Amino acid sequence: MIIWSGRGILSIAILLISFLILNFIIPFEFRQYIFTLSFFITGAFSWYFGKKWNTNGKIMIDKASGQEVLLKPNHSLFWIKMQYWGIVFAVLGCLTLILTFI
Repeated sequence: MIIWSGRGILSIAILLISFLILNFIIPFEFRQYIFTLSFFITGAFSWYFGKKWNTNGKIMIDKASGQEVLLKPNHSLFWIKMQYWGIVFAVLGCLTLILTFI
């Protein structure tokens, strides 16, 4: 079961889409790098768009109490914000890159 909020599901979608596209583009000799490139592409996407989409907030005024309320967007996957998934995917990319050379 995948739990997401806002556009957080795009992190998984980009991972799957980049894996499928790279499967057709990369020659057969370099197939061991498909996971690595997919993780790096998804990491860059998640970091950039997570920072962009999660930083904009709106200040609204509650009519009943007259107090200001800050409404911040939440684009997350498994309760972790998208920009932090960028770091996770980058680390996974580094690990798969190291494991291909061992």
